[in-house]
Amino acid sequence: MLRRTGIALMLAAAAMAADKPNLDNEIKELQRDVAQLQEMVKTLQMSMEQRVTAVTAQVQGIGASLEKMSAAVASMQKGIEQVGPAVSAQGGRIQQTTESLNTLHQAMADLTASVNKLQTQLGDVNNAMKAMSAPPVGPPGSEKPAAAADLINNAQGDESGGKPQLALQEYSDFVKFYGDTPMANVAQFKVGYLHFQMKNYPAAVEAFDILAQRYPDSTRVPDALLLKRKSLQAMGKSAEAAAACQELRRKYAASEQAKQCVVARR
Repeated sequence: MLRRTGIALMLAAAAMAADKPNLDNEIKELQRDVAQLQEMVKTLQMSMEQRVTAVTAQVQGIGASLEKMSAAVASMQKGIEQVGPAVSAQGGRIQQTTESLNTLHQAMADLTASVNKLQTQLGDVNNAMKAMSAPPVGPPGSEKPAAAADLINNAQGDESGGKPQLALQEYSDFVKFYGDTPMANVAQFKVGYLHFQMKNYPAAVEAFDILAQRYPDSTRVPDALLLKRKSLQAMGKSAEAAAACQELRRKYAASEQAKQCVVARR
């Protein structure tokens, strides 16, 4: 038994002796692999250290930028806090200026109204002084009450100033004393027109007839015929109104007044 065991041990030792060169080679290859692995680990460690260093630098740069931004925001906020009261004060000044301008506009409007009223009063005083200084109007054949230009100007001023009765008298005087002057036809038309405005239709019709008879070439005749027709209509004289309209359309067919004058159909 012991003999067999010894033989087995001797055979195993011989086999191990025979495989020793191969085992040395494997150990060497393993050592080379370990060395390469260690070199790779070292390289990887160095790369990681470099990346960590770069990332750290970037983080530090971002931190510095954030600090600068925070400082800028704080400075801006401080500036806004300083500007805020100035803006509020400026807004108050603008409001005060606006109120002052509104007050000034109102004062100017009041002043304009006062000036207009004063001008009206001065015109009344002027007319009164002219009336007092003018010679009295006598019977036909007496002296003329005023110069033609003054009389027509006074009549126009009184008409625009809301004094139709006085203007009517002045226009009538103008026709009476200056019936052969260029403005006589205008004055005669105004006599009829003022009668029409005051709804004195018979007197208006008479004045318009005088205009057409004495001053047939006057440019106011178409207006006179149209107002005559309206006056006759207001008086209920439809036939005579239609006749006036027909006359207007016959003599002044191309005029605007003729287009406005439409003969009622029977």
